[in-house]
Amino acid sequence: MNFEKRLSMEENEPSLNLTPLMDIMFLLVIFFAVSTTFKVFPGISVDLPGAESEKIKEEQKSLTAILTKTGEIFIDGNPVEEGRLVDTLRAKQEESPVDMFILEADRTAQHGQVVVLMDAAKKAGILHLAISTRYEDD
Repeated sequence: MNFEKRLSMEENEPSLNLTPLMDIMFLLVIFFAVSTTFKVFPGISVDLPGAESEKIKEEQKSLTAILTKTGEIFIDGNPVEEGRLVDTLRAKQEESPVDMFILEADRTAQHGQVVVLMDAAKKAGILHLAISTRYEDD
């Protein structure tokens, strides 16, 4: 009888178990998906006026200004004083030129302040203006 020990190639080769690595990568993907932040300004409450017209095409590079009912002005989520508005918009325009100025004004905001914001955008060299509204269905 021949009792030779047969060695297979599988027993001699080292192997790497990838299951724990895949588990960790899956958990990291879930963690980053859940903890991702989006461009939302949570502390600013604005009640936009309604309109039935179609939506405008938002340009790729835009600058958003928010005017609250209390008269506070926010440029891309940062508070700005009315006296420094033109300087702030010019600095943002020089830093990264934008195509469109999006104005989100509360429905009870004063018309004069809306005009001040539009005029400041024009002085800063922003050519296109859009006024945000919420869609109102009949």
